[in-house]
Amino acid sequence: MTNDIDQQIHILESHLDPVERLHSLTRTAKPPDINVAVPINRYYRSLVEMFRIAGHCVQSNEFEAAFKYYMRFVILALEELPKHPDFKTHNSAERTKANTLLRKALECAELLKVRLKETFEKDSIEAQKQIETLKLQQKQQQKLLEYRPKPKPAPRFSDSAISSPSQANQQQLQKEHKLVVAGTLIERFSSIAQKNTDLNIETCAILCGPPISYGVCRITHAVVPKQNGGPDSCDTQNEEEVFAYQDSHNLITLGWIHTHPSQTAFLSSVDLHTQCSYQLMLPEAVAIVIAPKFKEVGVFRLTVRGMEDVGACRVSGFHPHENSNSLFYNEDVYFDHSVDATVVDLRQK
Repeated sequence: MTNDIDQQIHILESHLDPVERLHSLTRTAKPPDINVAVPINRYYRSLVEMFRIAGHCVQSNEFEAAFKYYMRFVILALEELPKHPDFKTHNSAERTKANTLLRKALECAELLKVRLKETFEKDSIEAQKQIETLKLQQKQQQKLLEYRPKPKPAPRFSDSAISSPSQANQQQLQKEHKLVVAGTLIERFSSIAQKNTDLNIETCAILCGPPISYGVCRITHAVVPKQNGGPDSCDTQNEEEVFAYQDSHNLITLGWIHTHPSQTAFLSSVDLHTQCSYQLMLPEAVAIVIAPKFKEVGVFRLTVRGMEDVGACRVSGFHPHENSNSLFYNEDVYFDHSVDATVVDLRQK
């Protein structure tokens, strides 16, 4: 019991300093350093989607998450993007949208900062009261133990037989799904890609879904852009058409999906660089790889080391990466068969 009280006190103590709590939240908003290999228009597109996620968080009363996304928007737009070599010359619809949203993002971040400061100050007062109550409870328990006769030794049980409250909570957390994919997405995309698969040509699409809510990504759509594919690569074109579809359906980019017609499900060196660019925009982004010949489906993200190594690599095309299998990992995913996937093919439009 004492250990449980100590744990509760430790958690509450992290809420005692409202200023440090706000500073800590602000630090988590810092985006990764600009990668000059990533087209600047993709950064501008990520700003538009970041703003959309932040607005959704506000509507869901997730004010800490909303503040983080607005702050990331502001830092990326004002401090990081000017470091990109194409910053001075680039013009696009996405840049115009992002610049239009900048003032609103600044205003929202400032309003949320004031609101969170007030909330954290109230939390601090409440946390102090709870800590005092718990410490008093702890002293009372210690006095009772001093006067209580020693009990007979209780039968011993293995750790696996008994779960402490903290263990039970951890098991519950493990059951929560952070990545949910519409149950029919793999089947529907594979069907659209089948003609290319028969010709040993890769097919790719952009994975989309509603704005992230309570830390959960829900992939509901795959948008197939115009593209040029080969046996081991696929290059997309006319990304503006994908953006237009996403905007009209309030969707954000959550990763990408592609086939390996004659290979297993893994990330090649080219795939690693593609996934790195997606993860730089949104850390939650995933790569889904379908290998029909081997009946394999992989859902991948880059590891911390993978993001560092691939992000620093300036070699294009297929090339070796040291210990490449340690650069990515299989992401835990839940395929929700109660949700029907939408696959949109823009290749014929």
